[in-house]
Amino acid sequence: MRILCVIPVRGGSKGLPRKNAREIREGVSLLEWTIRQAHAVYPKHDVIVSTEDVELSDIAKATGARVVDRPVELAHDETSTAAVVDDVLERLDPEARQFGAIAILQVTSPLRTREDISRSIEMMRSGAYDSVVSAYETMTCHPAKLYFLDKNEAAPAAIPVSPEWQHTRRQDLPTAYRRNGAIFITTRTRYVKTGQLWGGRTGLVIMSAERSIDIDVADDLERARLLLDKAAAKAENAP
Repeated sequence: MRILCVIPVRGGSKGLPRKNAREIREGVSLLEWTIRQAHAVYPKHDVIVSTEDVELSDIAKATGARVVDRPVELAHDETSTAAVVDDVLERLDPEARQFGAIAILQVTSPLRTREDISRSIEMMRSGAYDSVVSAYETMTCHPAKLYFLDKNEAAPAAIPVSPEWQHTRRQDLPTAYRRNGAIFITTRTRYVKTGQLWGGRTGLVIMSAERSIDIDVADDLERARLLLDKAAAKAENAP
């Protein structure tokens, strides 16, 4: 199965301006960091950066990535990743003859590893899953303790998110995992049918909560830098 790896990135950002072009480590920008991760696992020709931004396009090209110039109308806050994927597929493989799956690597999740990405590919190519996503064990917000509120009634009532587990003792609850946004892969067939980038029979690539940072503000970026420095120092001192 050939997988198209899409790296969607745009110039605008409210929480941390120009964050995708900012340095993550040793002069390498977040975008270049993600491209390098992708190139370590995927054939270069199958890695696509979709952007409307000139600076980001230049960074991608300098790193050896293929670039699809994204229409400006697909570079707004409310633009869905699926809309960006549709644009890329329409340009590169409209007849679905080349790629059997689509992967997304988000630039704001730099702490995934080559092994994480390779694992997601192995799982997808096994044929056992419709999609594969990265996730981490959540310790503080188990769905057994969560409710929706039905506001359609005169007296709004709570609806358990996981009714089958709401009366279970904490120690007897199954482990819950939360998507972290670092990796998404779905089969082309399912995507065409549903327009969704995950779902169906879904496999999980388990990452630690520490490595599940999604960079949105300056503090997130600083934490990611410190963790990468820590990991590099550990590798250097390994016997």
